[in-house]
Amino acid sequence: MAKGQKAALDAAKYRRFYEQMVHIREFEEECLRAFQRGGHGIGGYLHLYSGEEAIAVGIIGALDLSAGDCLIGHYRDHAYALAVGSPPGPVMAEICGKYDGCSKGKGGSMHICDAERGFYGGYGIVGGNVPIALGLGWALKYRQQAGVAVCFFGDGSMNQGAFHETLNMAQLYKVPVLFVLENNGYAMGTSIERSHANTDLTDRVSSYNMNRKKIDGQNIVTVYEEVSKIVADMKANPAPFFLECDTYRFHGHGAADEAKQTVVYRTKAEIEAAKANRDPIAIAAEILLEAGVITDDDIVRIHEEAVVEAKAAMKFSDDSPVPPADELLKDVYA
Repeated sequence: MAKGQKAALDAAKYRRFYEQMVHIREFEEECLRAFQRGGHGIGGYLHLYSGEEAIAVGIIGALDLSAGDCLIGHYRDHAYALAVGSPPGPVMAEICGKYDGCSKGKGGSMHICDAERGFYGGYGIVGGNVPIALGLGWALKYRQQAGVAVCFFGDGSMNQGAFHETLNMAQLYKVPVLFVLENNGYAMGTSIERSHANTDLTDRVSSYNMNRKKIDGQNIVTVYEEVSKIVADMKANPAPFFLECDTYRFHGHGAADEAKQTVVYRTKAEIEAAKANRDPIAIAAEILLEAGVITDDDIVRIHEEAVVEAKAAMKFSDDSPVPPADELLKDVYA
């Protein structure tokens, strides 16, 4: 549904979606401030999802995690955890390397995981999660469960050999994996025009004869409604599906390149235009206000609550100890 177009929406559902998007945004802004000022334990990389919230919230909102649907993500993974319902405190503690983190502080920002809620983790290797998603989908098929496995990845993953091997096998064996391309236009600092001979990335999948579609990833209504239909069809007729979500990330590839992004591969004008015209939270607010789902007072309250929750998550992390030395080799597999 486009902005300005009235339609009957499930008020409770979409109010919840809006809250989730705002909470994810404020959570990550708190992460960025902590990374920049230091002293909270965030080391190495920090990849933020700001600008892409409608994808995680809309797609995960269309799943039935309690009935076996599951997902796997890439290293820009905080939003997936928060969208499945992981408590913000342990997620923040994991990002900061603290013992009360969801992986006891040993995974860090790129490896948030909450398998009990159906989230099988973020992965640090580009495209490394795609073959694993095939295994998750195969397990559903083998156990004759009417579920789907969702795999989130970026456009850089599509130039990995394992990506193409996985799609071929998924289609060949009709494995119910929803492959979700979050196309923000850049693989790290390389635009798709410089890295893909065919920039129509949905078209690239046509060689596998797989069902596929491209949607606006900035519109929460579009994402949720389209994916709800796709997932329902995948459960009735098990087969993989390729979904390209057109999106944009507001921050740099990683927090460390925040200060360089405007001079290396994106212009300040491009970023500001995206923030002004393609912010999924602003788009959602406009649609939901028009539909009578939320009010201006709701928007103010939700944003204030999100700021409080983000700061409480950081305090939870700050109060948590670092992992003890005797934990280093526990839960490690090779």
